[in-house]
Amino acid sequence: MRARPLLLASVLVLALAACAPAEPQATPTPAPVESPAPEETAPLELVWTDQTFAKDFTADDGTVVMSVDYVFPDIENASAVPAWQKIQDYYAAEGMAYLSDAAELAGYAAGDYEVAQAMGEDFLPYGESMSYRLTLQTESLVSIVRSYYANSVTGAAHPSNFQFSETFDLTTGEKLTLTDCFADPDAGRTRVLDLLEQKGTDAGYSREALESELNDAYFYLSDQGLVIYYQPDTLAPYAAGLLEFTLPYADLQDLLAVSPIPS
Repeated sequence: MRARPLLLASVLVLALAACAPAEPQATPTPAPVESPAPEETAPLELVWTDQTFAKDFTADDGTVVMSVDYVFPDIENASAVPAWQKIQDYYAAEGMAYLSDAAELAGYAAGDYEVAQAMGEDFLPYGESMSYRLTLQTESLVSIVRSYYANSVTGAAHPSNFQFSETFDLTTGEKLTLTDCFADPDAGRTRVLDLLEQKGTDAGYSREALESELNDAYFYLSDQGLVIYYQPDTLAPYAAGLLEFTLPYADLQDLLAVSPIPS
């Protein structure tokens, strides 16, 4: 009669074994995933283009009495860099100012046209134009020279030709003056006049004349050096044209506050 209790004990042992919790299984550690190296962002390239301000002005009968075509520098991707936007805005304002002046002058052109019609004479429409060129560009600065032409003076013996220029700090967008180019402005100006005197003596220009007609806005930077220029009919008669003097950087290097020579 002991077989039955043994059988019940065996069943109980098996039941308890079935209810026992399973041994925890080890979870394999995933292999680390390497993050891709961040891509280097290429520096933005300053892309120059044109902004044009052109217009024909007419008399009451529709005859064109004045035409203007002013081309100024523009920067294609100016909005990407605040300094570039500042330069673009500078030239946009210049272009609008030229158009405004032209609109006022067009009134005189219309008057001359009416007088010519009344007297049976030919009328030559007024005309003005502006072009530009980059003379030097480095990572930190740019120099731009603008050429202006006008035949807007009635009865003048010749048209007007003038030159203007701007040098900008490409990191701030600020326009530099001649004195900004030197660590010591007074010493820089004296050095400029000394060099101008050396170059001007052979052409017959005295230091006094070179200094009295020197305009701090009339300069630009080139590959060869700092260029000082004089408008026609200032230092010399109009027939002599625009006068330019290139002052080599080697003669200014110890005083310069800018780095015009590309690295």
